[in-house]
Amino acid sequence: MRLDNKVAIVTGGSSGIGKETVFKFLSEGASVVAADINTETLDQLDSEIAEKFSNKKFTSFKCDVSNEEEIKNLVDHTVEKYKQLNIVFNNAGVGGAFGPITHIDQDDWNKSLEILLNSVFFGIKHASKIMINQGSGGSIINTASIAGMAAGSGPHVYSAAKAGVINLTQTTALELGEYDIRVNSIAPGVISTPLLGTVLTDDRDTNQALLDQPLKAKGMPEDIANTALFLACDESKFITGINVCVDGGLTLDRSGLMKQASVEYDKLEMGPVSGINMGSTGEETKINPIED
Repeated sequence: MRLDNKVAIVTGGSSGIGKETVFKFLSEGASVVAADINTETLDQLDSEIAEKFSNKKFTSFKCDVSNEEEIKNLVDHTVEKYKQLNIVFNNAGVGGAFGPITHIDQDDWNKSLEILLNSVFFGIKHASKIMINQGSGGSIINTASIAGMAAGSGPHVYSAAKAGVINLTQTTALELGEYDIRVNSIAPGVISTPLLGTVLTDDRDTNQALLDQPLKAKGMPEDIANTALFLACDESKFITGINVCVDGGLTLDRSGLMKQASVEYDKLEMGPVSGINMGSTGEETKINPIED
C-alpha cells in the first residue's frame, strides 16, 4: 500500500496508460480522481472500477484539459471531496496535427499544443498551488514521449510539445523543490494503447523489424503505470526534474517511428496526407489528402 492515505488525479484516465495507472494507484491505497473528456470511456471505467475494486475511493470527472478553468475545477473538486491533493499525473494527450510542415493547418497546430503542452502547464500550476498551501509536498508526473527527445519519433507538433513537457518539468522542479514538490516526466516508447492503434500497427513483428527495438517485449500501459507509481510514492522522494525513458531501448538507436506511421497512412491509399489525430478523446480524427 505505497500510496495509502494519498489522493491522486490522473488525466486521460479512462483509457490506455491513464486507465492502467488508475488501477495501479487504487490497488496501492490511493484515492483517485480520473479525468477525461470522453464520457463513454469514463462510464466504462466506472463500471470496471465497481467490478474490480471494493471499498475504494474513486471518482470520474469529465474534463477538457486544454481549458484552464476546467483543470482548476478538477483540482478544486478533488480537494473538496478528499480534503487534500498529493499526486497529479498530467497524462492526457492526442496524436495531434500531422503531415508535411508545408501543409499543417494552424488551427490543428494550436489545438494540438493546447492539449499536449498547455494542459501540463495548467495541471502543474493549479496542483502546485494546493500542494504549497498544504505544506506537505507532493509529486507531479507528466507524460512526455521519446518524440520529445530527438527528431524522427513523432509528428512535428507532437514532438515539439513533448520536448516542451520535458523542459517544463525541469524548470518547475527547480522552482517547486523548496516546497518539497517533486516534478518528473515519463517518456514512453512504443506502448500498446488505443492511441498507438490510430497511428501504428500493433503487430510486434512488424514493429520490431522497422523500429529495431533492442528488448523484444511488447511495451504495455502497465510498464508506464509502474513507473508512475514509483515516481508517485516515497520510494522516489529524492528524485525530481528527471525524464524517465521507458522504451525498451528504442532511443538507443534513434530509429524513426514515423517511418512506420508513413507505412500505415499509405495503406489508406490516399497518398500523402495531413490532418489531426484526436486519439481516444471521442472527437473525430481528420485526414486530408495532399494535392499537388
